[in-house]
Amino acid sequence: MIERVTTLDREAIEDALQLADVAQQYYLSDLTQEQIARRLGVSRSNVSRMLKEARGRGIVEIRIHHPLQTAPAVQQALMGALPLQDCRVLALPDDVSTGQQDSDSASSTVLQLGALAARYLDERILDGAIVGVGWGSTVYHVVTSGYLHRKHDVAVVQLMGSVGGATPDIDGGQVASRLGRALGGQVFYLQAPMVVTDASVRAGLMRDPHIRKTLEMSRSADVLLVSVGAVTQASGIYRAGYLNDMDLEYIRGQGAVGDICGVYFRQDGSPCSLELEERTIAASGEIMRRAPHRIGVGWGVSKALPSVGAIRAGLVNALVTDESCARAMLEVLDEERAAGDFGGSNSDV
Repeated sequence: MIERVTTLDREAIEDALQLADVAQQYYLSDLTQEQIARRLGVSRSNVSRMLKEARGRGIVEIRIHHPLQTAPAVQQALMGALPLQDCRVLALPDDVSTGQQDSDSASSTVLQLGALAARYLDERILDGAIVGVGWGSTVYHVVTSGYLHRKHDVAVVQLMGSVGGATPDIDGGQVASRLGRALGGQVFYLQAPMVVTDASVRAGLMRDPHIRKTLEMSRSADVLLVSVGAVTQASGIYRAGYLNDMDLEYIRGQGAVGDICGVYFRQDGSPCSLELEERTIAASGEIMRRAPHRIGVGWGVSKALPSVGAIRAGLVNALVTDESCARAMLEVLDEERAAGDFGGSNSDV
């Protein structure tokens, strides 16, 4: 009886060694299954079975270090504290703090965030959908990421007017065109400047049948992809030349912390009515809130306050951001609770 047990143990060890040898040849020495089969004098199907058994018995462990790691705990914390339907937070690399990033880290973050948001967006665009799109560098990286797939009978609607020039990320027409090509859909352009000289010029343009049709299409949008803008020199409207430093100071003085497609809001989500909006040609806040999926994208600590305000304003109900922004948002909410000011939500998600 003792001899039999010893023999069985020896056979088990030899079997495990053979599985390990096959796995080592395949995974580490880069031999094909056919090459391994010839070496062992067995069929290729036997090699395939042995590799599968090696994985099943734990002899082989496959680890995938995906570059788009998320931070589930932070995501859940944001969804528990704010009126969000969904949230994706790009996890920071282990060697990067939540503070300032160098230029290489920043470039990597915006590319990865664009890919993460594109994968999220792609899952929510169904055949026959109408997709409204804004502008901004992160939105631009989403639509050019290569992670979007062609859909059937999809329409893309430009949500805000164009600025022209050679800066594609802040030109609504170029962003909409890129998204239309990626999805294989028809594009409805908003053929007008983003901001005009006075309200009467805007009123005249709003009577144009093409502009009216595009804005009417935006009312039926199923999904929105918009950038969360901050009231800083990095904002698209500032970079496009429609605002100067004094304008930014005035807007901040009115309590505004950010904008979505030129619609400004405060930290508590309340609207911040500005004269600028009377000269802006874009989908209104009321139009944007009609869309079932309102995906906002942005990253970095500077987007924390704008993101909180945009969510409370109901302009965003799904957020894709990075861990530095998300943790800064949670700090904002903690400070509000400590001060006894819990903020508020102006709309349902």
